[in-house]
Amino acid sequence: MIGIGRVILYLLLSFSLFAQDAYIASFNTLRLGKSQKDYKLLSNILKNFDIVGLVEVMNAEGLEKLVKELERESGEKWEYHISPYPVGRHSYKEYYAYVWKKERVNFLQERGFYPDEKDEFERPPYGADFKIDNFDFTMIMVHTIFGKKESQRRAEAFKMDKVYDYFQNLDESENDIIIAGDFNLSAQDEAFENIVKHNDEIIYTVSPKIKTTIGKEKLANSYDNMFLSKIYTQEFDGKSGALDFTKKKYKLMKEKISDHLPIFIVVNTEFDDD
Repeated sequence: MIGIGRVILYLLLSFSLFAQDAYIASFNTLRLGKSQKDYKLLSNILKNFDIVGLVEVMNAEGLEKLVKELERESGEKWEYHISPYPVGRHSYKEYYAYVWKKERVNFLQERGFYPDEKDEFERPPYGADFKIDNFDFTMIMVHTIFGKKESQRRAEAFKMDKVYDYFQNLDESENDIIIAGDFNLSAQDEAFENIVKHNDEIIYTVSPKIKTTIGKEKLANSYDNMFLSKIYTQEFDGKSGALDFTKKKYKLMKEKISDHLPIFIVVNTEFDDD
């Protein structure tokens, strides 16, 4: 039997046959810039995508090192954007960031942080606008609290509909909103009830059957996902997954890369339905 990781990799490679397809990914980097990384191996994983939204970025130096290695390994020019400051309630703070292929993706503008006036999020979500061919979209990065209790994670997930509405209402002409990141919960959790019952028919795009975190001896949890509207983002036709780079060397890959897998969706960029 072919393992799920090999199936996902096969799907990713087979999708590349279509020139108008773009690969939008999300990845928890596990303290990029402060932990030891094999940047060459990391770059060989991420170069498969056109744009990657990143969480757990600790500083710009780690991001710059990643971009240089991406250019070296892919033979293409890459660019990056990092949030203007790190977020977190206590001494531990993280940046949000994006890396993308310069010839494929255009950075349009920063949308900034979700205005968390009631301090409901450990790390307020952050968004920016991009365009790939004819498809323009707002990509919002999220890294919810892990906390000591699952109830803390659920409290943040329960408010994802507010995050969606805020960014959706910033621009009447831009309706393609993608909320991506590490939610520390399965997308099937009841805490996402508000967002999946939204009038814009918002769905999660990566099957919760796909494990996206790396445990000691196996892939563990389905914490990473992307949410988007079926009504507005019809460029997404259901192709998605996680890129399993572990080769069952779980402990080694957690040390060299991350304790998460990158997840991705595939969108058709030939037309934009905004």
